[in-house]
Amino acid sequence: MTMLATLCLAGCVETETRTSTEIKVVGELGEPKPIYLNTFGKLSPIQQAQSVEDSIITFVLDTTEAFVVVIDRCIDKSSPLVCSVIADGTPIEVTIKDGVGEITKGSEQNMKLAEARNQLRAAENKIVDLRKEYGKLREKYNGSIPAVAEADLDKRWDEIDAEIKAAKKQAVLDNADNLVPVFFLCKYANDYINDHGMEFVDSFLTAYKHKDHKQLEYVFRVIAGEKNKKEGAEVVDFVGKDLEGKECHLTDYVGKGKYVLVDFWASWCGPCRAEIPNIKANYEKYKEKGFEVVGISLDYKQENWETCVQEMDIPWPQISDLKGWDSEVCSLYNIWAIPQVLLYAPDGKVIAGPWLHGEALGQKLAEIFE
Repeated sequence: MTMLATLCLAGCVETETRTSTEIKVVGELGEPKPIYLNTFGKLSPIQQAQSVEDSIITFVLDTTEAFVVVIDRCIDKSSPLVCSVIADGTPIEVTIKDGVGEITKGSEQNMKLAEARNQLRAAENKIVDLRKEYGKLREKYNGSIPAVAEADLDKRWDEIDAEIKAAKKQAVLDNADNLVPVFFLCKYANDYINDHGMEFVDSFLTAYKHKDHKQLEYVFRVIAGEKNKKEGAEVVDFVGKDLEGKECHLTDYVGKGKYVLVDFWASWCGPCRAEIPNIKANYEKYKEKGFEVVGISLDYKQENWETCVQEMDIPWPQISDLKGWDSEVCSLYNIWAIPQVLLYAPDGKVIAGPWLHGEALGQKLAEIFE
């Protein structure tokens, strides 16, 4: 009876369904050849092509669900990516011409991905052409472009920029029933938030058919990090070490009765170093009135971090895990560019940031302390 029950139970267990997708890369393959395959978010290991010929490279990918994969020339991503496709069980062909890879055959959603990317690329190429035109005008006028010509360039730049933003937005809105938005949201998560607002991304994902797709975990982390920087958000703790190697917490300083400016910076960041004298001036002006600064460094090496603090005579506390862009703090607060800052009230809630630099910092502190 026990054996019979075991056999019946085994018969009821579903076997995992797997789908095989053949991806061929043809055309002007160039050097180094595009023989690597990876996914957004590093959800699977890099794969190497099963077949490499003079004019055709072939991948055969087995998956349990459809997801976006990236065709790459180098394992360390030192070369521009060739093309992204949706591995969904339907054979795919990518054609490379003039260094650009395009999907020329594939499922309906792959062809929609190709169409959306081509529309975006067309708009981005206008920016490239405008930059070239700007360079020629600078050369023609020895670096001093006439005001009328410069105003015209600025106007056209704004128009093209609006076209690029619209193309990205439409790419997700037109494809709410397929995986095209997975590619666009993962690649341009911060652009969507900055250009169209976090509310737009939140709203789209709430209704999105594939909102539970694994590759969107990154996007949800970005949204969570942005929310942690919003006015009124409570401090989220970060654990690192100070310059002496002692473990310390961000909450050792924030929420302890002072106004605290958290400065996300690094010794290798030029704009960060340029902003430090401004922060120092405000620190000296208001420290006796209850103002504190805490630096969170995205350095990789203790020596570089320590040397910079000494050379610039930075007087406030420092925290780092020396993991650079892989630091946990980047995920907690969606730090994708530096310098960024967050100004916390004495109760540990955000009151300003993340681009509170230059005169704006002094003005904000004057509102508080004067």
